[in-house]
Amino acid sequence: MTPLPASLLDGDVGHSRLGPKRHSLRYRMASILLDIDGPDRDRIRSPLFSVNRFNLVSFQARDHGRGEAELRPWVQDQLDDAAADFPLGRVQILAAPRVLGLVFNPVTVLFCHDRSAALRAVIFQVSNFHGGRHAYTFVLPRATAGESLRFSSRKRFFVSPFNDTNGEYRFRLDRDQTGLRLAIQLYRDGACVLSAVQKCTIRPLTTRNLVRAPFSLAFNTIKIVGAILLEALRLRLKGLRLYTPRHGSIDTRPWRQ
Repeated sequence: MTPLPASLLDGDVGHSRLGPKRHSLRYRMASILLDIDGPDRDRIRSPLFSVNRFNLVSFQARDHGRGEAELRPWVQDQLDDAAADFPLGRVQILAAPRVLGLVFNPVTVLFCHDRSAALRAVIFQVSNFHGGRHAYTFVLPRATAGESLRFSSRKRFFVSPFNDTNGEYRFRLDRDQTGLRLAIQLYRDGACVLSAVQKCTIRPLTTRNLVRAPFSLAFNTIKIVGAILLEALRLRLKGLRLYTPRHGSIDTRPWRQ
């Protein structure tokens, strides 16, 4: 997976809860992929899109990481904690953009390349409605073009009030020049109890493509938050118990099938 030009990703997200109560939902979603800094980010030219400034569509670095104006120091800290041993080059972020200043990102993905543009690490940052964020960092021993990336980590962060922090996350990421598929599954006792899949088509981040995706963009944040709240209401009506947030320690490892 080599770095891509700044891109707009248009697709959908599906959630399936397999136990103890079966439940599913699907909604349309638009995301952006761009460099967190550097000349490639600065080459983006669209009157509808801005970085760290208000616009119809925008990217704000403080929506990610530690909430600071620059993401690179936080990325480097995550890699240092994971014992990464490569010089950091381009870093690209996949996230929902702000639309008229509004955004909620359940999952943000950062692609960390070395100075030869080879993908060497992937960071998944998960956010919840309590304002918390948690990062799962995976260092790649190697990365082959077109290879499906798979990782696992013990669940260590409270996300849904219907799931405690027990279990194991399994991540699968497939991306080429034209499309992306990200699957995150929660396993307990060897069985999958929750699955979330995002499937997108990748297009250049241009004014033309922003204008052609008004439905996906116009209600992006409302759809994401609304779908989560509607799911919570329906699950509560089905009798699922609620859990309160608690914190755990960190333990990640690569996972390959």
